[in-house]
Amino acid sequence: MPTSIEEIKEFLDAEKLKYQHREGANFLHTGFTLKRYRNPEKENRLRLFIAVEEQGEFLKIGAPGAYKFDPNGNSFNKLALFQTLLQVSHMTKMAQFEYDPDDGDIQAIIEFPLEDSKLTRRQLMRCVNDLADIVDSYHEHIMDAIKGGLTPESERQTKSAFDEFMRKRRQERRKEFGEEGSAVDGSA
Repeated sequence: MPTSIEEIKEFLDAEKLKYQHREGANFLHTGFTLKRYRNPEKENRLRLFIAVEEQGEFLKIGAPGAYKFDPNGNSFNKLALFQTLLQVSHMTKMAQFEYDPDDGDIQAIIEFPLEDSKLTRRQLMRCVNDLADIVDSYHEHIMDAIKGGLTPESERQTKSAFDEFMRKRRQERRKEFGEEGSAVDGSA
């Protein structure tokens, strides 16, 4: 039982979400104001599209132009960006990223086949909300890659860095307070 753009509009209306739809089009536009995310125009607004394809048997939710990377930009930063986008895809569910090498457009997207299944409002809203949350949550990592060539650390790397920090902190405290926990000069 495929879906339709009319059904999508009903779900968004029920959620009281604003959207724009041009009559006859199999897609619509909506968006969110986010906390951390800044689009290429420096606004904290993420623009999304929801598209129904293959006679309603395939659904796409995407954020075109979520990021831009100069196609002629530094290859080190481009490598860091691609690694970061792959890590985000790995650490999250459903989200993917697409890169257009001609104009540097980076799109976050969730797409999935409905085939003969019925789309539910809950499914649609999970996809829409998750895509916005993922872009907002990982925005700093993506921008670190674009601007500075930095990649996010894995959980293992983060734990290792924290363990090293704590080891050094304990050493410093031992020097400062001695092994018994009192100050070395006798004052507390």
